[in-house]
Amino acid sequence: MIAKHNPDVEVTIVDLSEARIKAWQTNDLPIHEPNLLETVQIARDATPSRSANLFFSTAVKECIAAADLIFVSVNTPTKNTGAGKGRASELSYVESAIRMVAEVSTEDKIIVEKSTVPVRTAEAMREILLANCKPGVKFEILSNPEFLAEGTAIKNLEQPDRILIGSLNSEAGLAAAASLVDVYSAWVPREKIITTNLWSSELAKLAANCLLAQRISSINALSAICENTGADVAEVAFACGLDSRIGPKMLGASVGFGGSCLKKSIPNT
Repeated sequence: MIAKHNPDVEVTIVDLSEARIKAWQTNDLPIHEPNLLETVQIARDATPSRSANLFFSTAVKECIAAADLIFVSVNTPTKNTGAGKGRASELSYVESAIRMVAEVSTEDKIIVEKSTVPVRTAEAMREILLANCKPGVKFEILSNPEFLAEGTAIKNLEQPDRILIGSLNSEAGLAAAASLVDVYSAWVPREKIITTNLWSSELAKLAANCLLAQRISSINALSAICENTGADVAEVAFACGLDSRIGPKMLGASVGFGGSCLKKSIPNT
């Protein structure tokens, strides 16, 4: 998470690769996104009028110990071996991260589930925490799925359609959600920050991906019909997109939907 918009929020991004960490500390970033470098520089590089509040580190345990809010943003690819091969998500990275949080933490923490995960993964995370945490240390788990798209990540970060935060409907859960709302409200209008129960938030991410995949599949099916009837799929898509109930987005016919997110979400929903 990049806290460019709030100099009072300190963010440490942890990556276990020394080479990648060094790259994030330069102007030759290891990934490319439009406006990413400018955004990172504002938060990372101190100036006479502004203190730095974005740091990159491999000191994972020290960062966990110092944090109040911990974002778990690890890869959850589709399993390629064993039970669930080709369908289920590989959650070993999530489980490893949670074990480390439990083992290192000596004070109460809020854990924010950022990765795309199956519904009720937070329940499994809670079981790992309870089995590995120190006596008296309590954890609250929030679901805060990302809806960023490649190529527009910074734009989506700065002007998101919505920020979704799920929590348990308990006093501690709602208080944890309020803490995360305070972080986002530094730059996101409050009406765009949606709070739900924990499971609804987890499912909403998967459901959104499935609906987008369905939409792309539909226009591709119409494209095949157009080829056999002499209709123009671009004209059909334009006409359908003018309907306010449908809208024009994600109606470009192609060979199918790509990337890992949409494909991964379908079998998990």
